[in-house]
Amino acid sequence: MRRGEACALRWDDVDWDGSAVRIDEALVTYTGGVTVRGPKTRASVRGIAVDGPTIDQLRRLRDHQVELAVASGVEVAGDSFVFSYEPGGQVPPYPDTLSHAFSSLRDRAGVAADVHLHSLRHFQSTELDRVISESQKQARLGWSTVHMARHYTGAVSAEDRRAAEHIGSLLG
Repeated sequence: MRRGEACALRWDDVDWDGSAVRIDEALVTYTGGVTVRGPKTRASVRGIAVDGPTIDQLRRLRDHQVELAVASGVEVAGDSFVFSYEPGGQVPPYPDTLSHAFSSLRDRAGVAADVHLHSLRHFQSTELDRVISESQKQARLGWSTVHMARHYTGAVSAEDRRAAEHIGSLLG
């Protein structure tokens, strides 16, 4: 997903049993602040499969957020932001914060400085050519360049599941 889509992901967008997430919002920056709105294009509203280890990481993150919220006297609601730094998750993370965190991890890992957070979308796009069709790839990545792509795929098709497992195996 795009950086702004990740920032706007909420807990009720996670389908725990189906190992999928629904992307239907994005955090957009503007001079003086941020706002939550629909994602970049209509094609960007989508459900995508995620691999088992990613669901496990999301569960651990949720458990950690709940512990932090309880210690702070608040609760984590369904509409709380997944990657929020605030107890209770009612404040989304600022997109630049994710980019800076990625850059810090990249530098500590000794990865080239020209690799950016958005580079992961390009990596996934290239790698998915091996395992799924072009229309499924465009639906998974939320591209609107092939407007019929969404008619050929279900919310989480078997092909999209293969995509999630393939990328998970490369990163795991």
